Amino acid sequence: MITFEDWKLNKEKWLDKDLALMTNDEGWKERTTKGGISVWQRPFPDDKNDLFRWRLPKVDASHEEVFDIFTNKMIDYHHYWTAEYTGGYVVKVIDENTQIIYQQFNPNKPFISKRDLLYIQWTIKIDDKTLQTSFRSIIWEELPVPKGFERIDWWGGHLFEANDDGTSQLVLIDRENQGGYFPSFLMNQIMPQYLIYQFKSIITFFEKGGTKTHQKLSDSQNTALINKNLTR
Repeated sequence: MITFEDWKLNKEKWLDKDLALMTNDEGWKERTTKGGISVWQRPFPDDKNDLFRWRLPKVDASHEEVFDIFTNKMIDYHHYWTAEYTGGYVVKVIDENTQIIYQQFNPNKPFISKRDLLYIQWTIKIDDKTLQTSFRSIIWEELPVPKGFERIDWWGGHLFEANDDGTSQLVLIDRENQGGYFPSFLMNQIMPQYLIYQFKSIITFFEKGGTKTHQKLSDSQNTALINKNLTR
């Protein structure tokens, strides 16, 4: 996990690194393919959990709409492609392109603790047809790990690209250190199937109308989570 000072010193460099990883196949190994979409994998020396990537060549919405949902409305719609998601909120707005966000997850599986996620996301407009968002888990003293939770150490990124027909492409990179006793070898093994579920759910979400036809997570769930964290 990074500190806010780490982010200020490295944010441009990390954007460049993430963009290269999302657009260049060098160093990646194809792990599995489903519906013509491949999940790619590669290790890094700083963590035993590997980084994964997929690219959706056609999402049935403009790149601006997909960007808006994944960057500004994730806490409202995340449950449609991550079943364990139970709520979240914006902790702090740093500037018009940067936010710190908190989320919680309940796997509802024996011997697996609840998880939470505290991360900074920042965005850049590359050109009129391309937007990028990067994510890093961050240490924020005002939000310690709640009792009964393990905090995920996350490295992620999204690339939103316009297609000529009004649809868009979406690229994801994702590395998750689940903490606790969750072994990295198991995470590396199950991540491809998890990401297949995610990208199929995302495709379906937009095919069926996106935010026009799907209900956002109950405001009461997110508000209750905010109140609980502010008063503990």
